[in-house]
Amino acid sequence: MRGIIITLVFFFGPVILMFAMRHLALLLRIWLRWRRVRRDGPEVIDITPEKPHPPSRRFMVLAVIFGLICAGLVWMRLTDPAEPGGVYVPAHMDKQGRIISGQQRKP
Repeated sequence: MRGIIITLVFFFGPVILMFAMRHLALLLRIWLRWRRVRRDGPEVIDITPEKPHPPSRRFMVLAVIFGLICAGLVWMRLTDPAEPGGVYVPAHMDKQGRIISGQQRKP
């Protein structure tokens, strides 16, 4: 169950991030246009209704592919077996009298 929840988070997280980046880019374009209009002077406002522009199919496919890649990488990482911990060898002195610091050794 934990693996499914984490996979869903890592699938929907990047997709939401990409949509947020799209909207931040739109806000940046609006802000830059507003600056230009303010600099150039008043503009005639056209109130003709426009059809809203949905995101392009390329963007949707890219967002889904990016989300699937992230979810797949997380799923592969969750299914990896844990590495063996090894054995801790405490600090000691060797035969010549040198101090050898403690270290973790793999079996």
